[in-house]
Amino acid sequence: RDTETGEVGVATQSQAFAVGNSVPFALPGFGVIATQSMAEPMYGQVGLDLLRGGFTAAESLTALSSVDPHPERRQVAVLDVDGDLAVYTGDGCVESAGHLQGENCVALANMVASPAVWTSMVERFESTGGSLATRLLAALQAGEENGGDVRGRRSAAVVVVRATTTGRPWRDTVVDLRVDDAPSPVEELDRLMVNLGRYHDVVRAFQLAIDGDPLTADRELEMLRPQDAELEPDQLLWRALVAGMAGREDSAREMLADLRAVHPQFVDVGRRFGRAGIVPADVVQRILPGG
Repeated sequence: RDTETGEVGVATQSQAFAVGNSVPFALPGFGVIATQSMAEPMYGQVGLDLLRGGFTAAESLTALSSVDPHPERRQVAVLDVDGDLAVYTGDGCVESAGHLQGENCVALANMVASPAVWTSMVERFESTGGSLATRLLAALQAGEENGGDVRGRRSAAVVVVRATTTGRPWRDTVVDLRVDDAPSPVEELDRLMVNLGRYHDVVRAFQLAIDGDPLTADRELEMLRPQDAELEPDQLLWRALVAGMAGREDSAREMLADLRAVHPQFVDVGRRFGRAGIVPADVVQRILPGG
């Protein structure tokens, strides 16, 4: 839990396939749950319903374990948006298995190299700055550095939600990224996190420009490193269109020329923006003849 923003989140890594489908559960405005070690999804889905219904974290965990035929096999943590936390490691979990509660966090691990996995995760989380998602990924990396899952690595996931709902549910999930099958899932998740932030910055600026403020949008985009025509063609297109709307048409033409050289289909998409009226048609015609 991030005490400044109120955001709550879960990050997980496993040798299992698509761990993001079974371990992390999150509900904006209420809390997050992690259920693992022969995971029972009931703890996540029903647990969130209980939090929404006013149950405390401990009450939720007690209620769920009471109807579970094999609670000894489970490892579960429930954290609500106010910081109320309940955690459980069953005595039937495969060694090494255990958990450690820290300040506004808890680390759970089973079938790992040693207790250093979960203790290092708490230490790294508490000593790392930045966003909640950044700190969660740092904790995963610490677990990996201390041996991680004894079976190896395959998948990872991170989800972060807001503490209060905005009335627009599509904006209440801050991060939701998964790597289902990869040799180095934590590293891949970290790469996706970097790309996610950059992608959102460009999309936000493009939206600002087409909503009537291209000058501010252009200034914001100029503060980012240049978009890569080969790897970020969609972002370079938006960047060029914003520059054109802001009056920097020569710069827009240069970017579009770079884009045409490697991904000409995106240049055609730029023309379609003009024909749809999303970007002023006269701007598109000047920076893309025939637009």
